[in-house]
Amino acid sequence: MSDDKRQEASTETHKPARPMRFFKDMEGNGWLCDKDVDPDKDLREQGCWRCDEIAFPFGGR
Repeated sequence: MSDDKRQEASTETHKPARPMRFFKDMEGNGWLCDKDVDPDKDLREQGCWRCDEIAFPFGGR
């Protein structure tokens, strides 16, 4: 019986996050959106996040 508790290494590559885009609205607010949104339509209704409402780990407000 072996006490070896090591796990086999994986060569699986990192899977990146989904493609995103940054937009500024007419009031100058920044928005983080999925790549395929229509910037001429309401960004919030399309699931975008307003940057001043997001808590970024290194600032952002």
